[in-house]
Amino acid sequence: MARAIRSFIVLACVLLPRLCVGGGTVSLAEIDPLLRQKPEVRTFLMSSLEMDNTVMAAVRFGFHVRHLGGAHMGPYMIPARPRTPKDALPIEVVLCTDARFFDASGKSIQDEMNAVRVEEKLTAVMLREVNSAPAIANCP
Repeated sequence: MARAIRSFIVLACVLLPRLCVGGGTVSLAEIDPLLRQKPEVRTFLMSSLEMDNTVMAAVRFGFHVRHLGGAHMGPYMIPARPRTPKDALPIEVVLCTDARFFDASGKSIQDEMNAVRVEEKLTAVMLREVNSAPAIANCP
C-alpha cells in the first residue's frame, strides 16, 4: 500500500504541470520600470550602490501558461556593492512585488493560467547579505 502511494506521488509530480519553473534572469533595464514606481528609492539605490546588470527573478512562468509563458515575476534579487568604501562587502537588493493578472478584456482576474498580462507593483525594497538563507527572500 505504501509503495503504491509513493508511486502515485512520484507520478503526479512528474505529470502534473507546475505553475512556475525556477526563476531566471532579467536585465536591470527590464526592472527599471518597477524602480521608477518609487523615484526617491530608485535615486537612493542608484546613487549609493553599484548594481549588477544581471537580476535574478524568483519566478518564471512555464510555457503551459499560454500567454505568460517565459515571463518573469518577482521578487527580484540584484547583486550590488556600496559605492563607498571601495572595499565594502557585496550585498543583495531584493525588490518585493505584488502581482495582478489581467484577461484579454483588461479585467483583473485571479487565475494566472488564463491571464494575458501581469502587472507588478513594487511593495518593498530590502538589503541583505549575499548568499543569505533562504535563497529566495521572504518578502513582507
